[in-house]
Amino acid sequence: MKRCPQCLFLYPDSDEKCDFDQTVLEVVDDSALEPATRPKKRSLAVPVATAIALILGVVAVTVYYIFSQQPQKASAVTENTVSLPPTPTPTAVAPSPSPSPVFSPSPSPTPSPTPKASPSISTAHTRATSDPVSTSGPGIGTRQGGKPVIMLTSGGKIDADEVWRTKDGVWYRRNGIVTLLKRGQVKNIVTR
Repeated sequence: MKRCPQCLFLYPDSDEKCDFDQTVLEVVDDSALEPATRPKKRSLAVPVATAIALILGVVAVTVYYIFSQQPQKASAVTENTVSLPPTPTPTAVAPSPSPSPVFSPSPSPTPSPTPKASPSISTAHTRATSDPVSTSGPGIGTRQGGKPVIMLTSGGKIDADEVWRTKDGVWYRRNGIVTLLKRGQVKNIVTR
């Protein structure tokens, strides 16, 4: 057998030049050709390692998916089992001569008649709570008979339906909405 020294292509003994690069061929003994022409044994390590990595990846993704879905299922179960307290139904309360404040679940758009209360009743709201807050206590607008106007330190004024002072600041109701102003925001309260 002959071999091209440039491209290492093998030729029969009858050829003199390489078909590709026209180089003169060399004679090679059979012992040197045997390793070059013998089929190589493929190693099984690479395909086995690839298969193991693929299986471990699938298992890891499956385990992650299973554990990430459990908190959602648990929260869905607890959401379905949580019961809310029943909503109290509003009842009509007739005005009474007693000085106890009347509690309503939300402010009504029209002012309700308020009982005359003694000046010793405190309407201060000193803690945060989710309980309904009475807005029909003795306010400035109801005691003096006119519409209260809040004069602000910034120069503005607010026409209110009712105004009352607490430890927290000045509360006022306007069109059924109750709002708190801090003491530093209020300059004066006058009645028209």
